[in-house]
Amino acid sequence: MPFITQTFLVQKEQKAFLWLMRTFGYSQKEAQKILDKGWLSQRGRGVTKAECICAEVELLHFVPQRLFLKKLLLTPSFVVYDKPPELLTHPRNTQGGLSVCDELKSEFGREANPAHRLDALTSGILVCSINKKKEGNLKGLFERGEVKKTYQALIKGELKEEILIDAPILSPKAEGKFIDLKIRSMISPKGKSAQTLIRPLCINNGVSLIEAYPLTGRTHQIRLHLAYLGMPILGDPLYGCDDVYSREFLDTALCMQKRKEYFGMERLALHASRIEFEFEGEKIVVESEPTFQDPSSFDTNLSNLREY
Repeated sequence: MPFITQTFLVQKEQKAFLWLMRTFGYSQKEAQKILDKGWLSQRGRGVTKAECICAEVELLHFVPQRLFLKKLLLTPSFVVYDKPPELLTHPRNTQGGLSVCDELKSEFGREANPAHRLDALTSGILVCSINKKKEGNLKGLFERGEVKKTYQALIKGELKEEILIDAPILSPKAEGKFIDLKIRSMISPKGKSAQTLIRPLCINNGVSLIEAYPLTGRTHQIRLHLAYLGMPILGDPLYGCDDVYSREFLDTALCMQKRKEYFGMERLALHASRIEFEFEGEKIVVESEPTFQDPSSFDTNLSNLREY
């Protein structure tokens, strides 16, 4: 687990936030956040901001683990990982499992951070800042839509020509986000404008390998747009399958056999395959090959997949 509770002996009485800063190198803002969240305690009680501490204290903090992820590019300002599927970008909470942040912070330090998000189920290119002074510039490129992203996916159905999907997306509300199916985004006139360009690459046995170019950056955009088109991505447990299967996926750890039976594939067949942007006057292009099989060798039951 990346978050662990450890006991420390404070030899000399001092302000709690100063001890955190001196002992672990936290900034004042980081130390205050730890105290606000109640992660530092003494004799079973959370330590307050103004409180002094001495003797034994318990600290819940993030201790990253090396995962030895594949690097596609390393510069003085950022690193680009080839993220495997089923791995979080950020730790979901203090009880969550491993994430890219484990690898990133264990190798490059606590101030290294992902520059953007990539769904846990999605594999492929993930850019992370390793230079705090340059982090704002790097993240700004993603926030302003100045990064060109390409994804590859296997979808149900035979897509024979390029299509632009233009359908507004309403993201799930923060409250109750992981309760039942509220994690889903939805197509809604109340949502934000969203466009995805889809291009077919090859077709076989009722399955298409496509490239997707998100022109906007909404939550689950490619997955939702393709399901809305009636061509859900294989292996998607949220979009394009029966609600009862989605609930079972969220509530239990499904075996690979059931995931293939319910969703058409053991994993989500969506891969961030190319990224292109300009950083400090240099054009950056990074590519990654998807690890899922191509349609020419595909053979599975697609009967459980449906339009969203």
